[in-house]
Amino acid sequence: MVLVVVGGLLFVLMLGIGLLLTRTAVGAAVGGADVALLQWVVDHRVPALDAATVWLADIASTTTVLVAGLLVAVVASLVVRHWWPAVLMAVALVGELLIFLNSAILVGRPRPPVSHLDPALPATSSFPSGHTAAAVCLYGGVAAIVLLTTRGWWRWAVLALAVVAVLAVAGARVYRAAHHPSDVLGGALLGIGWLLVTSRAVSPAPLRPAGRAARQPTSTGTG
Repeated sequence: MVLVVVGGLLFVLMLGIGLLLTRTAVGAAVGGADVALLQWVVDHRVPALDAATVWLADIASTTTVLVAGLLVAVVASLVVRHWWPAVLMAVALVGELLIFLNSAILVGRPRPPVSHLDPALPATSSFPSGHTAAAVCLYGGVAAIVLLTTRGWWRWAVLALAVVAVLAVAGARVYRAAHHPSDVLGGALLGIGWLLVTSRAVSPAPLRPAGRAARQPTSTGTG
C-alpha cells in the first residue's frame, strides 16, 4: 500500500512539474535557459564525445536495463540467499517505468529544438528523462543491495560508481540533445524518490552483513 501511495504521489509530482515547465511563464524561462545551454553544447560537440555518448546513453536503454536488472536480481538473491533483492529490482524498475511513461504521455513536452544526434528518438515526450530515472533505479538498486548487505569499505566505492553511471547517462542524454537539462533533473528526482521508498519497503530490517553470523547477546549471572 505504501508503494502504491508513494508511486501515485511521484506521478502527481512529475505531472505537476511537467505542466509547470510546459504551461507557465516560469516554465518558459526555464525552457529558454535549457535551450541556451543545449545550443552551447551543440556548438562545442567533438567526434570523440559524439561516439562515447552513444555507449553512455545505451547503458540505460530499455534492453540494457531489463537484461541487467534480471541478472542483478538473480545473482543478488542467490548471494544473499533471500528473495528481497529480486523484488527490490523488479519493483524499482517496473514502478519507475510506469510512472515515467504515464507522466511523459500526459505532459507531452517536445524534444529540445536543437540539432540532436539520435536518428530516431522514442515517441515518448522529453519530460521526465526515462533514461536517467532508469539509471538511478538500476545502478542505484545495485548500490542499495550492496550497502544493505555488506559492511566493507568497498561498498562506498560501489555507491560512487552508481553515481558516476547516473551522471554519465544524464550527461549523455543532454549532450545528444535528447532531453533538456530540466528533463534529466526530473528523471533523477523520480528515480531517487522511487528507489529510496522501494528499498525501505522491500528490504528486511534489521539486516546483518552478508556472510557474518549474528551475534547473540550473552548474559552472565551469579549463582
